[in-house]
Amino acid sequence: MQYYQFHGTELSVSQLCFGCWGITSDFHWGDRYETDSIAAMKTAIECGVNFFDTAPMYGDGASETMVGKFLHDNGLRDEIVIASKIRPGKMRAADVIQECDESLSRLKTDYIDLYQTHWTDPDVPLAETWQAMLDLKRQGKVRHLGVCNAGLNDLSSVGDIEKPLSDQLPYNLISRMIEFEILPQCDADGIGVLVYSPLMHGMLSGKFHAAEQVPDSRARTRHFSSQRPHTRHQESGCEAATFDAINAIVRLADETGKSLPELSLQWLLSHHGIASLIAGAKNESQARQNANFVSDTLDEDIVAKLDQITSPVKQALGANADLWDGGEASRYN
Repeated sequence: MQYYQFHGTELSVSQLCFGCWGITSDFHWGDRYETDSIAAMKTAIECGVNFFDTAPMYGDGASETMVGKFLHDNGLRDEIVIASKIRPGKMRAADVIQECDESLSRLKTDYIDLYQTHWTDPDVPLAETWQAMLDLKRQGKVRHLGVCNAGLNDLSSVGDIEKPLSDQLPYNLISRMIEFEILPQCDADGIGVLVYSPLMHGMLSGKFHAAEQVPDSRARTRHFSSQRPHTRHQESGCEAATFDAINAIVRLADETGKSLPELSLQWLLSHHGIASLIAGAKNESQARQNANFVSDTLDEDIVAKLDQITSPVKQALGANADLWDGGEASRYN
């Protein structure tokens, strides 16, 4: 396992982060079993993972509760870097303090290593939220501050007060929107990028080869037609380009002797400024597999081929980094 040290700090995290969204049952992921999730967390740690990402939104607090109990019961709290977030709608200063206290209680800890905004709130100045987070940092309740889903304006807004340690963003072979503006800016400013959806909700797992195979719960992104149920965007999508790319990557994977997810994760780590890939695992086998996938690197010619294969999808989705909302509704500022 390789580790990333955040700019100007002693904080070092594994380049594979255990994503805790899917450790509890919900609409998006379906049924999950606690014994499997605990086994997955144990295995991830055995494989060198020292970084867990969770949030109050995940299972309405159930994810934080499970993580907290697991780390507490196994005496692992001080060995693991915990990242959590402020849920949307709780961005006012007083709400931020309450949110943090509730997360600390669920996580059974007296500090959170990395505290992040989850999404910005158009009705609350981000500077107000950031000042409240700085108060929490001064009190020792959180140690480092980060943002999620922050575009250039948001990064500038908080950077004028105190630069965030990290920006958590969607990024994968078929979602390359941050390459246009946000990733270069983060790299220039020394802000580590935490990648979520590195396998695009399983679309880069090898499970799906056509748009109609993807369940509606996972087909809400801008890759898919707005005619799919539960979508919020009003775009036509780019289903043909997306699955042409996926199937071409599968063929390249066969040629190289690697799997589709292996190529996908290694391609991400070939990019400068990527701090860690947040990948979930529903059981021990998936956790071990993810760790094995990031243990190798890609040759430059394979990286170039993957760039070329996925370029049509990159151009179709453009610079709007919001996976779910298009046009003026984009939540990226």
